[in-house]
Amino acid sequence: MKKFLPLLILLGACTALPAAPVQNGEEEKLQEPVREEERPLLQVPEELSITSFRDMRLSGTGLTLTGVLAQDAAYTRYGITYLSNGLTISGILNIPKGEGPFPLVILNHGYISPTVYTQGRGLKREQDYLARNGFAVLHTDYRGHALSDPSPDTRMVYDAGLEYAMDSANAILAVRAAALPQVDARRVGMLGHSLGGGVTLNVAVAKPDLIDAAMLYAPVHSDAYENFMRWRSEREEGDRTREALGTRAENPQAWDALSSLTYLEDIDVPVLLFHGTADADVPSEWSDFLAERLRTEEKDVTYVVYQGEQHEFIPQWNDFMAQTAAFLREHLRAPDTWVAPLTRAEERVTRKPFGIRITPQDSPVQPERFTGYHTGADFELLPEEEARDIAVQAICAGPLLARRTVSGYGGVAVQQCTLDGAAATVLYGHLNLDSIAAATGQRLAAGERIGTLGEGFTAQTDGERPHLHLSIHRGDAVELRGYVQTEAQLAQWIDPLRVLSRSSSNAAPSS
Repeated sequence: MKKFLPLLILLGACTALPAAPVQNGEEEKLQEPVREEERPLLQVPEELSITSFRDMRLSGTGLTLTGVLAQDAAYTRYGITYLSNGLTISGILNIPKGEGPFPLVILNHGYISPTVYTQGRGLKREQDYLARNGFAVLHTDYRGHALSDPSPDTRMVYDAGLEYAMDSANAILAVRAAALPQVDARRVGMLGHSLGGGVTLNVAVAKPDLIDAAMLYAPVHSDAYENFMRWRSEREEGDRTREALGTRAENPQAWDALSSLTYLEDIDVPVLLFHGTADADVPSEWSDFLAERLRTEEKDVTYVVYQGEQHEFIPQWNDFMAQTAAFLREHLRAPDTWVAPLTRAEERVTRKPFGIRITPQDSPVQPERFTGYHTGADFELLPEEEARDIAVQAICAGPLLARRTVSGYGGVAVQQCTLDGAAATVLYGHLNLDSIAAATGQRLAAGERIGTLGEGFTAQTDGERPHLHLSIHRGDAVELRGYVQTEAQLAQWIDPLRVLSRSSSNAAPSS
């Protein structure tokens, strides 16, 4: 995609800390590129363009927990302030209770008039849900809102959310600088609603290295001119946008320079996009357009359309949040994170744990046809699960090596993973082979659904009771044995419960 040179809109009464020396054109050509730490610390973008935001020096510091606003058994809600290129910005931070550190999710709210906005307002349901699902949640107020400093920009020209994007990006840097022991700010997701979706898109195209996943909830248009025209009547008195930028027909380069649409090729994080067809505030066609453009750029985008849903989801909200949490779990996992294949995993290993020696005479499962040391752990059904399909999720990240029917198991999936920097293979036995959607060679994320347990006492389980046999074998060979005859041979396998107990989350999602 062609990238246009931006129209330069110079600062009026903007603050620089400190001011940069002015060079004449000939001197600039001879200079080496200015390192980021040597650039002036501007409090607004020098030019109204995505490239200006991309190239500017950002500084997020001074994160302060100003007090406990609320708490319950799941998390504590703090009021916060931090410095965004020297401006004080307020917000809230929800930190889950329990063993952390927890991945960080930044929430960017939609338009709410600063005259009625209060600290942490907007996306309240989302703040609560994500904190209860194991994410540290920072909701920034933006400059000019709640307890935040006002913007020093006096240009009175529409900036397509660039200043708010500065504050959102600097929130990440401020959490990193604070080094809170319960928050892992190396793993960051960003969710934006409406105007906040535009803010999120600005960060995704200009500062993609700051985030690992982007979620857009009924976002505004990726074309800045479309947004300006839709809400131009709501601009404050004295607005100079038309004077400075003109129309798109008159000045296409300026509007292209201000639009994230022009820079979609620079996105390198997965995008989860939601919109409702009955949205009266932001047309769903805008997200249709964005999804198509992202696909054209061959980006990793998942587009979810909710029939009849409005600008703020209600009937489909629970599904929206379940998909959002699953998306975050997939993309914010720490390297080598392993998760349980089923909920309440440890409760299920009641008959055949790892390493138990089995004979037909003394086996806890009768009748028994095998003899030897058990190479895996058997996860049994819970009483309430007898009559329904049970989904099994991948316990680690890696490609599917095999999916086949194997004597003694029925349906089997074998996955290649990495454990403590070394290769390992994971066998999932007694599955319904038809339920395994992934193709051989396809990469699975930790927590991604593999399939369902097979029906008991059928060919799906090779005549066995319904349960999951899970084994972890050292190396990259596909090893199918469920039993070995010596303890020396057993040393090539690893107890799954020992590996899973190291994970900060030992539960599969309920979906």
